[in-house]
Amino acid sequence: MTTALQPSATGTKTRPVAGWRQVSLAMFAVAWGGNQFTPLLSMYRAESAFSEVTVNVLLFAYVVGLVPSLLASPAVATRFGGKKPLAAAVSLSALGSLLLMAGASAPALMFLARTLSGVALGLGMVVGGLALKALAVAAAERTAPGARQPSAARTSAMGLTAGFGLGAGLAGIVAQWLPLPTLLPYVLHLAVCTAAGVGMFRFRPAGHRHDGGGQHAPRSSFSREYLLAVLPAAPLIFGALGIAYAVLPSVVAAQLGGFSTAFSALLCLLCLGLGFAAQRVVAHLSARRRVPARMLGVVLFVAGTALAVAAATGQSVGLVVLAAAVFGIGYGLTLIGCLQDCDRLALPGQLGPMTSLVYSLAYIGFGLPTAIAWLHESFGFRHTSMLAWIAAIAAAANLTGALAAKARRP
Repeated sequence: MTTALQPSATGTKTRPVAGWRQVSLAMFAVAWGGNQFTPLLSMYRAESAFSEVTVNVLLFAYVVGLVPSLLASPAVATRFGGKKPLAAAVSLSALGSLLLMAGASAPALMFLARTLSGVALGLGMVVGGLALKALAVAAAERTAPGARQPSAARTSAMGLTAGFGLGAGLAGIVAQWLPLPTLLPYVLHLAVCTAAGVGMFRFRPAGHRHDGGGQHAPRSSFSREYLLAVLPAAPLIFGALGIAYAVLPSVVAAQLGGFSTAFSALLCLLCLGLGFAAQRVVAHLSARRRVPARMLGVVLFVAGTALAVAAATGQSVGLVVLAAAVFGIGYGLTLIGCLQDCDRLALPGQLGPMTSLVYSLAYIGFGLPTAIAWLHESFGFRHTSMLAWIAAIAAAANLTGALAAKARRP
């Protein structure tokens, strides 16, 4: 996570913007809850004898709660502001972990738990992002014109990425080397949720109105650049992570011995650590207009998929790690690039709906591992051919959209 500093009129940095840490911690907690399950897939295959399709369905289950939550969140933010929805998100995320602890051998209960985690994550991502935007606007109103202000898009992306990474990494490490692997990983998340709940109790929202949009958002007037260039990139955000640490470990599972859970955790930490680092760097590069973060992220997604094909063909653990690293940087750049584009292109009232639509499409991309597992088990499709097709479709859709948006730009 990062805490924005509020510059003074003289250019020196003063106290952190009030409320920034509490909102970032809430987003961190719900992101932790959303991704902590990912490195535990192999553990549930062994401990609960779940099939490949079952564990991938459970991995994808939180999208059932996530997408409706994302789409409803702008109106929720407009109606209730930031504090109450974020507090509810943290509570639902904690409840999801409690149900996962209780239902280690009950897929139906685990599906419900994952759905609740998705609802919490949807609220946290959109409402938290809007709350950070309101805090940034309020800070700008209190400082001298031209003073450097914190980036809500950057802070939102980094808070989520930190939660995704630490949640998955620590859950995998605990499950691999400590007793009670179906219980202890979730205890860590409950502790984080407790801290975030205390932060929400102390949170004082900014006076600036949330740009949630609600029913009055002019959705029909979204810019062509957003529709043609930004939206095609959105599914690649979490599609990259899904392939990196839900598909790639399975293609080299025979070479991992008894350390598949730890290896999945390693890939999570690698992907999201590099994504976090890329998000820190991209702010400086974007400011100089030298690097279009979103398009560079798309290029890295295609490159990572090509490396994944090579890794699956050669059963190479080293290539799996390299592919995961490329996917992680691509994820980080695509996420922050899409959020920055939303911030740049949104008309008044559009930021919430635009952001929620980007996140919804991003999580549809997270369904790629489930689709790949189902096609492989049901029809015998090879991982290499499916990954090659994914790379080709991603490249064609984004290149065509970018060219069309540029051609229609006034």
